[in-house]
Amino acid sequence: MKLLAWILLVCFSLSGLSPLFGNGLIDLVALKKKEEERRKRIGKSKQSVNDSNLNIISSGGKSYGFVQMESEVPPEAEGGSSVASSDLETPVEKRPDFWKNQKTDLEARIAQLKEDITSEQENLNKLWTDFYIKNIPAEQDAIKLQISQLTNQVEQKKLFLSQSEAQLEELFEKARKAGVPPGWLR
Repeated sequence: MKLLAWILLVCFSLSGLSPLFGNGLIDLVALKKKEEERRKRIGKSKQSVNDSNLNIISSGGKSYGFVQMESEVPPEAEGGSSVASSDLETPVEKRPDFWKNQKTDLEARIAQLKEDITSEQENLNKLWTDFYIKNIPAEQDAIKLQISQLTNQVEQKKLFLSQSEAQLEELFEKARKAGVPPGWLR
């Protein structure tokens, strides 16, 4: 039994040394130099992937990412006019800032409404707690009046929130129908 253990120990130790003496040597320095030379031959791309050209589309509960690449060759200007002057001649609906401003305004309004609703809901919860703590009917009536007013305000803001979210969806649909690139609304 001891002999078998010694034979296995020798085999394992020799198998660990075999790459040093055989054809299994890998020269990492030479491999690194080959990779650097290969990368130099390829050259650098004129475009890079960053946040400005990375877009995400959600469809069917899944998100898909894509990169909106631009042409490497600049479009030829007609009649030698500059890009800035042609930008002024384009209608407002054809400018990216027009769509982006509408989207950011709607998103800011939605965020503000959500924040207001949560704060008013917390106040409403506090009023309900006060209502059940107080035993005097006059105080309960006053609190009940505040609760009803605050409930009306919360319901009104929820209605405004649903309208704003619908407006945002309509903006996306209108932009899609107008042929607006998806990157303008990111």
